[in-house]
Amino acid sequence: MRLGLHLPQIGAARDNLGSDIARIAARAESAGYASIWVSDHLLTPAAGAAINSVEILEPVVTLAFAAASTKTIRLGTSVIVVPYRGAIHLAKELATLDLLAHGRVIAGVASGWLEPEFRALGAPFERRGAYTDEAIGLMRACWASDTPEFAGEFFKLSGMRFGPRPSAGTIPLWIGGISRRAIRRAVELGDGWHGTRMKPEQVAERLGWLRAEAARRKRDLTGFALSHRVYIGFADKWRETGGYVEGILAPPGELAEYLARFAELGIEELLITPLVEAKGLDAFLDRFDSEVRPKLR
Repeated sequence: MRLGLHLPQIGAARDNLGSDIARIAARAESAGYASIWVSDHLLTPAAGAAINSVEILEPVVTLAFAAASTKTIRLGTSVIVVPYRGAIHLAKELATLDLLAHGRVIAGVASGWLEPEFRALGAPFERRGAYTDEAIGLMRACWASDTPEFAGEFFKLSGMRFGPRPSAGTIPLWIGGISRRAIRRAVELGDGWHGTRMKPEQVAERLGWLRAEAARRKRDLTGFALSHRVYIGFADKWRETGGYVEGILAPPGELAEYLARFAELGIEELLITPLVEAKGLDAFLDRFDSEVRPKLR
């Protein structure tokens, strides 16, 4: 099982923010992590929402900054909320990053869920699923041709030149989400599935949905990526955080056993999101790399 690491992208601005991101990105690459990741919210409610009121750096810009400090590690979004952006603009941003980073981008994408954010942005909350599906098709069309043709409900494109195109002519799209609709989207339109905030038994249920949907559609899952995001930290005794994060705090041995359960289910890449402040990330990684990773296969 490959491991990815979430960058210290979330939280109030601080003097050493850029150096922290660059250093952790380089450290992850040298330590053998497969990927580095960022999250996406353009706005968060000041109060009264399931998600905490936090500052989050813009994901594509943050990955571009991290790319300059690395050479081989893949660059992922967990996940970009597609309806917040124009699809052509997003396709261009991702293609530019992928070209400059020599084909290292994984575009984790989803339709979103935070209704107050949609309302504030003027984004189509009730039609977010249909918009996402169509935007995925348009982005693929833009990446496949320098003169793409597309006609749908939300987008129509003809007689225009698009560029740059991605390094390899396309970018893998890992579809995020834990609903049945998200699973169907992953099978129908994605190159992989990216789950989050679920325990192994919940992931097992979603993988069952995914395989059943693939069988129904006669979709060959060879090469289809199965990934999941976990929130973990160290504690003397096992403790579950609950709430939006659904994190696990435990001793190293128990964390290793817990993470290994995802691999047994078929998860190929696990995104580690440390439950620590940015200033404590190095200490977390010192311990995780020495006491947990050696127990994983």
